[in-house]
Amino acid sequence: MHIPELGPLIPRKGNTLTRAIGRFLLFTYRWQVRGEMFNSRKFVMILAPHTSSWDFYTPIATMLAVGFWSSWLISAAYTWWPLGILMRWLGGIPVHRSASHNMVSQVVKSFNDCDDMVLSIFPEGGRRKVARWKTGFWHIAVLAEVPIQLVSLDYDNRVTEFGPVIEPSNDIEADMKLIQDYFKDVRAKRPDQFGGEYL
Repeated sequence: MHIPELGPLIPRKGNTLTRAIGRFLLFTYRWQVRGEMFNSRKFVMILAPHTSSWDFYTPIATMLAVGFWSSWLISAAYTWWPLGILMRWLGGIPVHRSASHNMVSQVVKSFNDCDDMVLSIFPEGGRRKVARWKTGFWHIAVLAEVPIQLVSLDYDNRVTEFGPVIEPSNDIEADMKLIQDYFKDVRAKRPDQFGGEYL
């Protein structure tokens, strides 16, 4: 199994045991990892498609297997005790969807306050087909002045692929077109649930 080497700047987490667990899970799923993770202390990582619970498990297994550290947003409904202890250890940041919070500003502040931060986001938001992709990740990247790495979850080839890195411009339409063009031919777990515009 190919496991990409981490560059010296990438935040790390785990040890030999957690890496072995991640690699065992990938082997069990018959899942592969391709490409190279962006070598930076801070960036946003977006993952797509997101149509199934498996789209959560395979990135977590990949994170453990490779040994990098990433934060990700999770509904507060999944952070009850004792599950919440595991979710937070895995990088989960609870989000109260019913509350009115400016999540973009909060995350940008976290980027500004931290020396190392990788944030993983599904731009579709949920597992069901959406009319529009959420663009919060783009605004976070612009305001925090960090790049975006595109990561695909391809069920045809059973692979997580670390793809291109883009520096967000001042043109959200051009950037989102570039991003969606990259993902448009990736095979989702449930293809009928994958789609959506962004504006």
